[in-house]
Amino acid sequence: MKITSMRVYADVLANAAHNGWDYTPESIVSGSKRHFEEMKLQLNDAGYEIVPVGVRLYCKRWDKLAAR
Repeated sequence: MKITSMRVYADVLANAAHNGWDYTPESIVSGSKRHFEEMKLQLNDAGYEIVPVGVRLYCKRWDKLAAR
C-alpha cells in the first residue's frame, strides 16, 4: 500500500509541477506522509484492514485446510 500511495502522490506532484507549483523538499516529505495516512483512513472506511508487511493472519479454517 505504501508503494501505491507513493505512486499516486508522485502523480499529484507531477501535475502540480506541470501547473507551475513548486514545493520545498520538506513539504514534499510531509505531504507524502499525510497522503499515506489519509489513504489508509479511506481504505479503512471502505472496510479494508491494513496489516504490516510480513504479518501472517491466523485463521483456524485455513490451518485445517492446509493440514489436509
